[in-house]
Amino acid sequence: MTRQEFEAWASAHSWTKDQWGHYHKGDRRFKLSKVAVRLEVKAGSAGWVRLRSGYFSKLHITEAEKIAGLQF
Repeated sequence: MTRQEFEAWASAHSWTKDQWGHYHKGDRRFKLSKVAVRLEVKAGSAGWVRLRSGYFSKLHITEAEKIAGLQF
């Protein structure tokens, strides 16, 4: 999967892009870098906490239209 494919998937599934290029939905966000993506959750005063991450090259979209390949 490429970054562009990931961004197309996120936009199609109601994730909104902020001014820094992160995709938000409720209290969760995908934080993108050049080669990887991190799924983070807002944890009150602790800020953003990483739940899972993975390289774009190891991600794929399942038949159920979900992202697979993120690791703990």
